[in-house]
This record gives sequence, C-alpha cells and structure tokens, in this order.
Amino acid sequence: MVVVLAFGIFIGSRLTGGKEGVLEARQKKVQEAYRLIRSSYVDPVNDDSLSNAGIRGMVESLDPHTIYLEPEKAAYSHAELEGNFEGVGIEFDVVNDTLLVVTPLAGGPSESVGIMPGDRILAIDSVSAVGITRQSVLRKLRGRSGTRVNLRVYRPFARRVFDFVVTRGKISTSSIDASFMLDPETGYVRISKFVETTGKEFHEALLALRQKGMRRLVIDLRGNPGGFLDQGVQVADELLPDHDLIVYTKSRHGGADESRYSARPGGLFEKGPLCLLVDRGSASAAEILAGALQDNHRALLVGELTFGKGLVQRQFEFPDGSALRLTVSRYYTPAGRQIQRGYDEGSHGREAYYRQMNERGLDEGLLKKLGASLYLQGGDFKVFATGHRTGATGDSLKAVLAKAGGIMPDYWVTGRPYTNLYQELYAKGAFEDIALKMIDDPAGSVRNYRNSAEAFLNGYAVPSDLESRVRAECRAKKIAFSTAEYARDAAYIRVTLKARIARQLFGTEVQLKVLVRESDPAMRAARQIVAQMAS
Repeated sequence: MVVVLAFGIFIGSRLTGGKEGVLEARQKKVQEAYRLIRSSYVDPVNDDSLSNAGIRGMVESLDPHTIYLEPEKAAYSHAELEGNFEGVGIEFDVVNDTLLVVTPLAGGPSESVGIMPGDRILAIDSVSAVGITRQSVLRKLRGRSGTRVNLRVYRPFARRVFDFVVTRGKISTSSIDASFMLDPETGYVRISKFVETTGKEFHEALLALRQKGMRRLVIDLRGNPGGFLDQGVQVADELLPDHDLIVYTKSRHGGADESRYSARPGGLFEKGPLCLLVDRGSASAAEILAGALQDNHRALLVGELTFGKGLVQRQFEFPDGSALRLTVSRYYTPAGRQIQRGYDEGSHGREAYYRQMNERGLDEGLLKKLGASLYLQGGDFKVFATGHRTGATGDSLKAVLAKAGGIMPDYWVTGRPYTNLYQELYAKGAFEDIALKMIDDPAGSVRNYRNSAEAFLNGYAVPSDLESRVRAECRAKKIAFSTAEYARDAAYIRVTLKARIARQLFGTEVQLKVLVRESDPAMRAARQIVAQMAS
C-alpha cells in the first residue's frame, strides 16, 4: 500500500509538473515575442501600447463582453457606474461645434455660480471650446474636488458673455432619467442604466409616485444597456412578493461566481398593474429585470425582442489603473432561460455581434406567420400579442427565440420606418441646430415659455414656417430635401424638434414628457394594456 501510494504521488507530481511546464513555456513564448518586437522592430515601439495591444488581442479571442479598459476609460467607467464623479456638474451637448449647457445639475457647482440651461461655453481655462469633442469636455471639466476651472459663457437670451469661476465638487448622477405621472393613476419611470445608486433611486421614485396617487406603473427600459446585476435585483425586489426567484448565475468555477437571488418582503409595489417597455437596446441587468417579472407573471412586456446579453462580468484592476472586465458566469431567468445570443470569436465576430442589434426586428408578415395576433393599431404602428406568456404561438416562436436570444415581449410593437429625410436630419444633427436657432430667435415664441416647463408642454407649438427652416438646414448640411418625405414625416419632425427644444430649456425629463405624450406607439400600447390590467 505504501509503494502504491508513493507511486501515485510520483505520477501526480509529474502530471502537474507537465501542465505547469506547458503553461510556463507559453508564457515564455509571449515574453520572448514582446522582447523581440521591442529590440528588433524597424521603428521604436511604445512599451505601454505594445502591452495593451497584447491584452486586447487575448480579449478579442473571448466573448464580445470581455473587454480591456485603459486607465482613462477605466476611471470614466468606474465613475459612471458608481453614480457619482467629481466635476463642475452640467449635463451638456456638443451641437454643431458648440458646447451647450443642457442643464446644470441640481445642487452642483455650476448651478451655484449661476450657469443656466441654454448657455454656450466658449472657452475652458482660456482655451477655445469651439469644435471640442465630448471626450475632451469630460477631460477638461472633470477633476478633483476643490480645483477650479474658468468658463467663458455666452448667454443667447441676454446676448452677453459672462466669465465664471467654478470650483469642482462631488457630483451625484441619476440613473433614472424621469419619474412622473402619466395620468392621475399611472406612474412612469425611465431607468437609463443600472449603477450603484439605482436601487435607492428607484425606491425614492416609487415613494414619490405613490404620494401622487399611483396605482399602476410603466417602467421604461428601452436603450438601457444594463450595469450592476445587484441593482437590477434590487429594482425587481421592489416589485415581486417574498421568495419569488429573480435570477441565478452559473459558472464553471462555482463559488462566488454562482448565486441565487430571491425577493424579500416589503417591496413598495408588489401588487398592481405593471408594464415594462423594452427594445433591442435593453440588455444585461435590464433583461434580468424583464425576465424576472415576466417569468413570475408580475408584468407584461411591450416593445421588441431585447439585446440578448446573458453573461456576467467581474472587473479586475491592474496597478496602472487599467482594468480587465472578464466574463465569469452566465445568468438565467427564473424559468431557466439562458438568453445570451450566439457570437463568433475575434474582432470580426464582435463587429457582427453588435451590428446584429439593428437587425432584431420581426416584420408584420413573420409575426403573423409565427402565430402573433393583432392587438392594437394606429396610423403608423401595429401591436401584436405574441402569446409568449401562454405559449399560444407553439414551437415556431420558441424556435425564433432560442436562436435569437433575448427576452420576447408579450406585445410586439411594429411601425413603418422613418423616411430617408428624417434619418438624415437626425444623423447629421439638424434637429439640434434648428432647435438652437428657434431658441435664439428674438422674434420666436420659445422665449415666452422658457420659465415654465408645464406651460411649454401644454402651449408651445412649432412655428408654421417649419418647412422653410428644414429646407434651409438641408441646404446648409447638404441633405437632399424631398417634399413627399417631409409631408410623410412632418408630424414626427415637429415632435422631435419640440422635444429637442424641451431638453435644451428644461432637461431630459421634460424632453421625455414631450415624446411619451405625443409620439410613442409603445407607450400608447402600454397605457392601454396597464389600464386593462386594472379593470
């Protein structure tokens, strides 16, 4: 027995040593390649660039959500996910080479010195801001609390230039873009991402809406790319009764990378009609929330098939401030759905993976073929009941879902595409430019509403000479103007411009109020569905 045991230990040590030897040989190969490039390449090579490229090359052989973040990008990403950062506290846009203050953040340094919505920043620390990029704005305006930045600002309403000295401070950012009542009984909450503060923000939003009489709720997750898994769980916990399973994760390593999350008692809206708006941009933690509510029959989903991201990342920091965001597990909905869609390895596979996001629609004919039934229609849109909740559509729709990944909505909203004219106006920033000119026009009606968001929402109408303004902008931006296409999308163009003006005057929440009230087919469907759930 002693001899057998000794022989087993000997063989085991040789096998382990063999594996370690192979690993050591591979590491030496990488190190030797690095040394050869540094010493023998025809041109000088930057060491940091070479090591970063090596890590990126390894990462590209994995899934599309494993990424390497260089120090600056890692710091920016960390600040965004924390839900706070240090800076001057403005929401901004870069419109036609102009740095525009959309709104100073409440309680932030810029608001305290008197910077106002609609101000144009001409220079930062005596350096012109004309033509500045968004990334440069972040680099120049963010910084350590207590440091100062000099801003030269043009205020179009006063037609004056002001100089401000702003002392940077801690800025809290919100992941909830808007929270308001759609009608006396229906609340609306838009969650743009899941950061460290989302659960707390959502709890506070629910409290405020309940005080206003909310009895049913619409949550907007469209375009939400996800974020922290635990924050998606916290939001679900407010909506699900005790012990309902929310999500679970599996990993080949087990341990800390495998978890089960269930609802606890005491959620603020565990009962009551509930709809979620989702689209092809709803991913990760947004899909966790949607899948949990759908599988537990707590909410109805309205919109499109979601993105299809079922992978969980953990971030590993390097000493130089860079980070590796590595996929460590997969998550599953309460019914056991693994919603990650397929992908190919390599850079081309990654490009195709994200390009496919824009190809995830189903046309009306295919929806009918798969067994979906027409539920609601308007002038330019139709809503189909997919039968997903009951499985009424049989195997055909399930087969599409299994191939495509993502969360299938209970009600799929389709609409005719925008005209080429509208898409060109949108892509080339024409709406922002026209909106700015309307705001700056001393003879225009916009300035009559600039002090009251409610008055603007209820009273402002885009001027009757809009077509001539659009024609002029098309000439300036070399966009082919089509009278027929303008007539077809005139209503959308008017609403889009009103929404852009609202954002530049009052911020994102008022912009969303314009859009959900006046031009949102999915919202119309959700309001009707949630009202039926209450009856």
